[in-house]
Amino acid sequence: MSLHEGHSELNIVFIALSVSGQLNVHLATIEYMLTLGPAEAPPLHLHLLSFDPAEQRAQTLAESAKSSRNSLTFHSLGELMLFTEICDNGLIDRHCPATFVKHGGLKSYRFLAELFGFNPERYVGVYERILDIFSSIKPRIHIAAVDLTMPIGMDACMTGNVPWGILCPNSGLELSKHDQPFFRGFWKFPAPYSGIPYPVPVHLIPYNISLNLAFWHILSTHPRIKALEGRRSKAGIQGKLLDKPLKDLPFMICASVKEMEYPHVAPPNVVYPGPILVPVPPLSADRYPDLARFLDRDRTIILNMGSNFWYTTEDVESIATAIVLVRARCGDKTFQVLWKLNGRKSFGPLLERCLGQELLDTIRIEEWIEPPALAVLQHQNVVAFVNHGGANSVHEAAYAGVPQIILPQWLDLYDYAVRVEWLGHGIYANKGRPAKFHAGQLADAFVRILSDTEGRAIKERALEVAAACRRGGGVHRVAKTLLNTANCA
Repeated sequence: MSLHEGHSELNIVFIALSVSGQLNVHLATIEYMLTLGPAEAPPLHLHLLSFDPAEQRAQTLAESAKSSRNSLTFHSLGELMLFTEICDNGLIDRHCPATFVKHGGLKSYRFLAELFGFNPERYVGVYERILDIFSSIKPRIHIAAVDLTMPIGMDACMTGNVPWGILCPNSGLELSKHDQPFFRGFWKFPAPYSGIPYPVPVHLIPYNISLNLAFWHILSTHPRIKALEGRRSKAGIQGKLLDKPLKDLPFMICASVKEMEYPHVAPPNVVYPGPILVPVPPLSADRYPDLARFLDRDRTIILNMGSNFWYTTEDVESIATAIVLVRARCGDKTFQVLWKLNGRKSFGPLLERCLGQELLDTIRIEEWIEPPALAVLQHQNVVAFVNHGGANSVHEAAYAGVPQIILPQWLDLYDYAVRVEWLGHGIYANKGRPAKFHAGQLADAFVRILSDTEGRAIKERALEVAAACRRGGGVHRVAKTLLNTANCA
């Protein structure tokens, strides 16, 4: 990366939801760009527009840059929209894959429509707030990077004549699925949230097409979407809520590489940098001595279903039973488990009853794992990562070269599970039992990962994916894309 002539300084705006799954790629990019020196970029004035829950993380980054030539300003958009309006406590309910077979089988599509059917008055209020922020950034904004789930930001950019592109944790195919030749997006690739295998079996093609049509029908006709469209039109906002001119943008940056995707035709403006992460040093034994000693002891399976997932008694009992089954089947091939368990204290008696003290000695259960997830995953003894299939988890494991055991619970998590298994660097471990844990099925996945045959093959494939991720360029390539675009503005 080198300094381009033409601008003595640059104003770069980031617009993202405040939920970690969407925000992290923006914060990682900001953190990296704040470190750039005069040989790499002119002075950078970075601006993050997001909702209140993002403020603390943004302010921490801003404080770290106070002595540098670059700066970060956080602009609040108020209380979080999206999840809080339709989800209890801001958490997502578990959903089964989309289907026509079961009553309520299209619940996930309706849920998505409700998510994007923002309160009309709040939407317009936030839109106007963004335009005011744009006006306050002098002399002008050179480029804006907008999350795919922030149509409010896209609307404001188009109204305010601010050059913009997409920066998101999604796959490249998601950005261009329905622009594929021969309508392949409707019949070749699995319908959203469906869990249908890839390539779609011939006998399921009509069904897959029907699900895709249902998806778009619900998104375009849901009462919340229609009410919002009417209010947007009244406010003078041009175009449709969910139909933006993405093909005309200078860039669409996804957190993927083609080796992590189904084969597809990529539009020329899609950038594939791989996982967008800030590199972290190895786990420090000085700072985290207890955890480092634990990981040094034996082969380790990490189990982390994410901060938005809350376990039931049945979930915990199923996982504990799976561990017992694996112990019996593996014999003298030892392993241990690092388990991030939300609500750990309430499950103490259950875990002791299911596992016994001997097994509990080989399981470290934490309410919160303090070191960066990537630092833990990169420890040489980590042999598998059990996760829910969220973008951050999948990308961190892919970057670290760790085989994955995925237990999807809602929405696009089923898409990640199918893709990771098809690519060969993980196992979809609750197939046929969606949004649940089955002890026998999970135990089978553990045994496969720990085996000398299939486990070795999955590990080799995971290392191939990790090498591809590093070739993608990561956050360095994201920053280069933004700087090149800003300098041409």
